[in-house]
Amino acid sequence: MLNKEQKDDFSSLRIELIDLNILACLYIRKFNRIGFLFKETTRHYILEELTALRYMENGLILHLTNLDDDSSNFSFRKILKAINTTIKDQEVIKNLKSDFDSFRRNVNSLKVKHRNKRIAHLNYTEDLNLDQFLNFDNVLKPLISQANVIGDKLWGERIKQEFKLGTYEGILNFRELFKELKADINSQKEFV
Repeated sequence: MLNKEQKDDFSSLRIELIDLNILACLYIRKFNRIGFLFKETTRHYILEELTALRYMENGLILHLTNLDDDSSNFSFRKILKAINTTIKDQEVIKNLKSDFDSFRRNVNSLKVKHRNKRIAHLNYTEDLNLDQFLNFDNVLKPLISQANVIGDKLWGERIKQEFKLGTYEGILNFRELFKELKADINSQKEFV
């Protein structure tokens, strides 16, 4: 859907989506290890892991809400303005606007309750518990999935990122891993 020049202009949006998927996979991997860590490590180590998880969750929130920023080159809103001049088929524009509006509605609660109050402006009135996290499966994953669908539609192909761990470990495909993500603090029984 985006032409070559637009893909270059909005390459930061593609990077935002790639970073979002990588972070989601690593966040859940770390989150799912917590039950094991309670049995096998120290309280100090657990505190380090919970703090790291908090900042990883904040990163997921920021990546998602960045996609709804009106002015940045990594937002769906900015892309809509740009393609309005290059795509003549109004039905395509209408469908894309509907996708963007749906994402905006769905991400709004996250933006207001968590990004604005907890991360950007520190407007919360009580301390957050270190072990208090958003429900990944019901809050964050659906938003990431929706962002992936929109990004793929814009690029006209599946946006993916692979990472080769090494000769024997194989290749991580973060989009494939993302599809299988489920939060369960007792699911991982080892460090690896």
